[in-house]
Amino acid sequence: MTTTYDAQAREDRLRQEAESWDVRTSQQTATLRDIPILDVTDFLQHDGNDDAHKKSLAEQLGIACETVGFFALVGHGIDVSLQKRLMKVMKEFFDQDEDVKRDLLMDRPECSLKGVGYLPLYNRKLPTRSDPNANESYIVKRAHDISWDDNPWPTSSSSKEFRKTVQEYGQAMEDLARRLLPLFAIALDVREDFFEEAFREPFYRLRLTHYPPNHGGKLGILPHVDTSFLTILAQSQEGLVIFDERCGDWTRVPVVNDALVVNVGELLRQWTNDRFKSVKHYAANDSTTGTEASPRYSAPFFFNANADYVMTCIPTCCDEENNNPPKYPPVSYRSSQAAVQGE
Repeated sequence: MTTTYDAQAREDRLRQEAESWDVRTSQQTATLRDIPILDVTDFLQHDGNDDAHKKSLAEQLGIACETVGFFALVGHGIDVSLQKRLMKVMKEFFDQDEDVKRDLLMDRPECSLKGVGYLPLYNRKLPTRSDPNANESYIVKRAHDISWDDNPWPTSSSSKEFRKTVQEYGQAMEDLARRLLPLFAIALDVREDFFEEAFREPFYRLRLTHYPPNHGGKLGILPHVDTSFLTILAQSQEGLVIFDERCGDWTRVPVVNDALVVNVGELLRQWTNDRFKSVKHYAANDSTTGTEASPRYSAPFFFNANADYVMTCIPTCCDEENNNPPKYPPVSYRSSQAAVQGE
């Protein structure tokens, strides 16, 4: 293990790896039987008081994270009407004239908060790649030192409903992510409250994304792994393609009714000493039925520990005596991903 963490070198390696992945190989379409599905209805309704049920769920979560790095989450408790409102205001936002959206352009000199705002179609940010991403996005973030007010917001007549819905959804995602943490802890054989201190004041991003129908063969978002602890994805239709480590193929993930998709990010992978896999994935908004594709909307929520919390290898994920030492030095989000993303 190296004693210092070189964030830029790590980012460069991830980019080189991602650009070497051959996504033109045969692509499978998974069936619902191929997708790990975690039903947390009873766990959330009873506040995790059934220890046997909680342990069973944690075992399922652990298997999914160790083998493929993602799962479909049902029974999550996020109100369907809130999800519909989010999709509605997203569509209204992206339907605006380009010059209106560009008033919120990311990293404008007059905006002190970096990494938030509007990314236009065919941008090369998040992820940074040589080829463009065939999507447009609007990104907000929260942290102990970043409020909702610090983010840029639209000022049109409908902007109050847009902001209200985005903030409400962001808060609902934070609450859900926090409630899932004990399952991750149990799956990793540590005490149930292991992650509580790290996530007392979490850092997170919410990315609203519009993928126009793809006619030019360009990918909606280029292949990458998320740099988060975990990501929770809501989507209007299918389009997510993951690399399934079990079969060694790129696999189109079907939409599971009323489910959110949860995947492991690089920081959780590192925290677990590579025990959990950060899933390789991309998005393609093309039709698999021969009909013309329709616009796709997605809202990934990237959840991280407090930006200054130093993550040291989880004790149950390393063992010096059995030739499994920590592979990564202790690091915080602020000194890793935030450093290379200019935050």
